[in-house]
Amino acid sequence: MFDFPQLLLVWTSFFILAFALPMIFSPKKFMSIMEKLLKNLDIVRVRAFLTMIIWFLFLTVYQKFNQGWAMTFSIFGYISLVKWLILLRFPIWGQKKYKMFYKNPSWTILLGIICVLFAAFLTWIALMKI
Repeated sequence: MFDFPQLLLVWTSFFILAFALPMIFSPKKFMSIMEKLLKNLDIVRVRAFLTMIIWFLFLTVYQKFNQGWAMTFSIFGYISLVKWLILLRFPIWGQKKYKMFYKNPSWTILLGIICVLFAAFLTWIALMKI
């Protein structure tokens, strides 16, 4: 059975896949949806807050993620925490980030593939029995 850190990794990889697969298989629709979502700055703030909570969960289980490859999650946790705190305060930067990363379908597909690989890495770490 999974303990909390492993379960956290598996669920995170599931949500990453749920977000990344539309990027790969339907990039133009994904780009239009994201563009519409990012026009409302309150939605950017809510997304930043929810993501911040997820990374707080990662940081609460820091003692499990401080050896080997699992230490990557602590580093991602602190970097993402700062990033999402900035987006919470300045949501307009979310729109600028969108324009930079999702400017054409090939970039969107590439980022989707990177997300799928990251989700596979998360699952691999969780199955290694941290």
